[in-house]
Amino acid sequence: MNTKSIPACLALLAGFVTCIMSFIQHVDTVVFAKRFIIVCIIFYVIGTAASVIINMNFKDMAADGEADPQEADGSLDENKDGQADGEIIEEKEV
Repeated sequence: MNTKSIPACLALLAGFVTCIMSFIQHVDTVVFAKRFIIVCIIFYVIGTAASVIINMNFKDMAADGEADPQEADGSLDENKDGQADGEIIEEKEV
């Protein structure tokens, strides 16, 4: 699972909300800049923590998917008789 963009997206979304709220409240530019930087840093850290937690919890799913690549592409394994698994065997009467 690709979670590299979660921290940046979360920080940008929080920064956008901060911009809108500061604009509505008619906040001074210096106060806005301080709030914006603090909010972006805090939400980047929260996003990084969320990304790490997601990667830890879904590590098993990623390992299961990569462990058997032949099943993913739909190829069949041959058994000891030279026939593919799931193949119907027709018996000939003698």
